[in-house]
Amino acid sequence: MKDSKQGLEIFQDITRIANSTLDLDETLEKIIEVIQNNLHIHACAIYITDDSKEFFSLRAAIGLPSDTAQSIQLGIGKGITGWVAEHNKTLALSDAHNDPRFVYFPEIEEEKFKSMLSVPIMVEELCIGVINIHNEEQRMYSDLEILIMETIASQVSGCIRNAMLFNKSQMLLKEQTILYDISQAVQTSTKLEHGLWIILSGITMGEAGGFNRAMVFIINENTNTLRGFMGLGPDSSEDAFRIWTQWGRKKKNMLEWVVNEADKNEYKNSAFNQFVQSMNFPIQPGENILVETVLQKNSFNVTDADKHPLVSNDFIQSLQTNAFATVPLIAHKEVLGVILVDNRYNNKPISDEQLRLLTRFATHASWVIENSRLFTKLLETNRELLSTREQLIQSEKLAALGEISAEVTHEIKNPLVSIGGFARRLENRIKILASKYEDEKELENIADYSKIIRSEVDRMEKLLTNILEYSKAGILQRNPCDANELIEEAVYLFQSGFYMKDITVQFRLDKDIPHLSLDKTQFKQVLINLLYNAMESMHSGGNLTIATYPENYVGGQKVITLCIEDTGGGIPQDIYENIFNPFFTTKSTGTGLGLSISRKIIEMHGGTIQIENNMGRGVTVYIRLPLQISPD
Repeated sequence: MKDSKQGLEIFQDITRIANSTLDLDETLEKIIEVIQNNLHIHACAIYITDDSKEFFSLRAAIGLPSDTAQSIQLGIGKGITGWVAEHNKTLALSDAHNDPRFVYFPEIEEEKFKSMLSVPIMVEELCIGVINIHNEEQRMYSDLEILIMETIASQVSGCIRNAMLFNKSQMLLKEQTILYDISQAVQTSTKLEHGLWIILSGITMGEAGGFNRAMVFIINENTNTLRGFMGLGPDSSEDAFRIWTQWGRKKKNMLEWVVNEADKNEYKNSAFNQFVQSMNFPIQPGENILVETVLQKNSFNVTDADKHPLVSNDFIQSLQTNAFATVPLIAHKEVLGVILVDNRYNNKPISDEQLRLLTRFATHASWVIENSRLFTKLLETNRELLSTREQLIQSEKLAALGEISAEVTHEIKNPLVSIGGFARRLENRIKILASKYEDEKELENIADYSKIIRSEVDRMEKLLTNILEYSKAGILQRNPCDANELIEEAVYLFQSGFYMKDITVQFRLDKDIPHLSLDKTQFKQVLINLLYNAMESMHSGGNLTIATYPENYVGGQKVITLCIEDTGGGIPQDIYENIFNPFFTTKSTGTGLGLSISRKIIEMHGGTIQIENNMGRGVTVYIRLPLQISPD
């Protein structure tokens, strides 16, 4: 009678719990409290199946170590609990340790418990969980105890199912909210780094993806490799505890805190981010699971990396975890990269539902990368259009100027030649007369006047020669040339000048660059003009750095770049804006055509010349010559 009354009270308590809350964890905690308070037991645990129905996770326990027990996961058929779930039968064991189905879990200190009663929780002939009770002494469980536990399992199955459905709907709502918030947040910036940082924050937040660490790898089309771009996660177990504790204290929405308050630059200096950025994999079949994620356009949920054919020991050692998941980043059916996640610090298994959520995050990340690529291309195209427009305007000006200057030059040069010739003859004649007359001083003064006339005529002839050179249509005499060799020859001409002005020259010439098809004479003239300007800018000495190297320019065009950098203090802004204008000069003896002629020669070679002005430091000149014009 007493046992029947106790059983009735237990069932009433279970019914009350079923009607009091839809929170799954709260429901399970209350159920095990009822069981412990009304039955003579030392420990109780409830395992609930995951969405795949292949594993059971410990969701509630009493009398077991709480800090480690939550990490236990059982496969269907594994251990006594797995056997009960597979066969849908109750097991009452007075000596559980000696049962062949027993599997020892040190996390729950099972050596303390001798006897065990395990009951399946069934819903429509489907096992959704298992209730276990443990006792430290060896004992037999009575038929009434078994009946009570089976009845409890039958009663709680409905409320557990309802709580699971409610919990799932709440998670879906939270996921949708977070995904919506993320989609709104990433639209606030066109920067790739900022957008991916927001998404990885969502993936690693407890109320969203909940993964310990997340990594993004992006395809580099130029090198056909998959390179690490960003890693977000703790650097150590202590760091993980600090971060999770910090998140746990936040009252507001986690994503709102991440977007508005979190330090966006903290991750950059983390050892984990630097580790991810150091990774680089060639895109070749069968090489690596990250590469296969790209090639197959499929996700992978690796539960035992040691046994996976696409995971090397080196990769496992570098990640320091034996379980992880990868999803491809796809936009317009094109794979852009991969996201890899793991739970290195809490060892929580990655469920199929979490993998589906990760795929949704990956969709947002894919569009962030694609939009960033499109925006970058748009900027490059815009810069190219502006450059083309500037070149067209300049070409029109130069064409008109060339026609005028050619006509004027020819009209002026002939009388200048005559004047110069007669001035030189006059100078020589006066010197002869000065030797015959006593008043030599007066004649020497007259000779000086004629010398001035000759000097000024020479200067004007030089100016006219430059104008003619500038106005010529210019037919290049191209030949394969070693650009490095031409640079060294041009620098040699300035050796004494550099020495006198205490200028140190540093060469950083790439010896492996191919020969270019150049007009050797005209290209050397460009080098002389640039080196002369650099030398003139460093009045009190300085450093001159000359470098050559290959690079990809606008639109992925392969070019050879020549960089000349001085420490002459830079160019005042009002002068800098006019440096390429013909006849503009700040020198008393200059023609103002040096840079204009240089730009014209470089453009005739199909290249570009760019001058970067750094006030207070110096000037850097970039000459880029297209590689494809080389006949080499």
